[in-house]
Amino acid sequence: MSKVYILGAGAAASYKGSYLKETSPVAKNFFQKAMRLINIHQIKDRHFADEKIQYEHIFQFIEKLWGISREQIGQSNLDMEEVLTLLTIEIEEDLLGRDRLLQAYQEYLLLMALTFDKILYGEPCPHHRAIAKSLQPGDTIISFNYELLMDYALSNLKDAKAYWHIRDGYGIPCQKIIRRERNEGTEDPPSNVHLYKLHGSLNWLFCPRCGQLYSYDHSDDKGHSMIINGMANLIKCTTEHCCQRLSRVIIPPTLIKNYQSIPFIPDLWQEAKQRLEQAAEIIVIGYSFPTTDFRSNWMFRKAITQNSKLHRVVVIDSAVGYQLETLLSKHKSIFRVKELDYYPSINEFADKLLH
Repeated sequence: MSKVYILGAGAAASYKGSYLKETSPVAKNFFQKAMRLINIHQIKDRHFADEKIQYEHIFQFIEKLWGISREQIGQSNLDMEEVLTLLTIEIEEDLLGRDRLLQAYQEYLLLMALTFDKILYGEPCPHHRAIAKSLQPGDTIISFNYELLMDYALSNLKDAKAYWHIRDGYGIPCQKIIRRERNEGTEDPPSNVHLYKLHGSLNWLFCPRCGQLYSYDHSDDKGHSMIINGMANLIKCTTEHCCQRLSRVIIPPTLIKNYQSIPFIPDLWQEAKQRLEQAAEIIVIGYSFPTTDFRSNWMFRKAITQNSKLHRVVVIDSAVGYQLETLLSKHKSIFRVKELDYYPSINEFADKLLH
C-alpha cells in the first residue's frame, strides 16, 4: 500500500536550521529577503562565487515597469510571481529588446537560486529526515519546491528499508558532476523510493542539446545542505562530442508556466500522475493547490478519477480560521473524500512519525 507525499512551499517554510536565521521566502517577501542577502558571498565554509554578478538587466526591468529603483527593492512589496509573469510577457512582445530581456530572465533565475541556497544552507532538517526515515519501498514524494531539504534527507538515509540515489531517484537518469567526493558506486541497488521535482531543482543542470540531466552537488561529511555555485551554469556537458553549456532546470513561478521548455519535465509529471493513481495514502504538506497552477490541479483531479485504492488523506498546514476552512474544503474536493486527517504543523506530524 504505497504512500505519496506532496511537498509545497509550507514544507520548506518550516525549516528553522538556516545559518542566516532566515526562513524560506514566499512570493510576497522574496525580493525583501533577496536584497538582504545579495551582498553575502560566503557563509561559513561555502563560497557562492557571486561577487561580480550585478543583476543589472532584471533591476532595469523592474525600474522600468514599477518605477522602483534597485535601492528601493528591499523595502518594496514586489511579488516574485507577478514580476516574472510580466517579464515573460515582455519577452514575447518586445522583439527588439528580447536579448536584453532574456538576460534579465536568466539573472532572475540566478538571483532566485542563490537566495534559496543561502537561506536554506544550515543544519539538516529534522522534519524532512523523519519523513525520509518513514518511507517504505514503493513510496513517492512529489515536490513543487526547488530547494534540497528532501534530497539531502533521502541521500543520507541509513539503516532504512528505503534507499534513494541521485542517479535514478529523481525518476530520470541523472549524472553527478563531481567535485571533491567520489561518485556513487554503480554497485548500489536501484532506488526503491522516488522524488519527483515537478518545478525543477536548484541542483539540476541539463544539456539543451543532448538532454542529459546533471546534479551539481556540494554536500559534505558534516551533514550540510547541498549548494549550487553561482557560476554553475558555465559548466559544459560531458557527453561525447557535445560540450554544450548547461542550463538550470527551474520552472519559474509565473502564471504562464512552460512545462514543455525542458524535454524531460512532462515525463516527470506523467510518472507523478501514475503514482497518484496507485496511492493508498496521500500526505499533503504545505501545498494549497493554487488556482493559477492549472496543470497541477488537472494532474491531481485526473489522477484521483483513476484511483480506486485511496483510503486516507493527511493535510499538514499552518493556515487558520477561514483560510484553513477553505483549504481543507479544497483538499476534500480534489481527493473526493468526506473526511481527512489534519495536523497544524509539520513538527507535530514528524513527531508522530518517529513514535
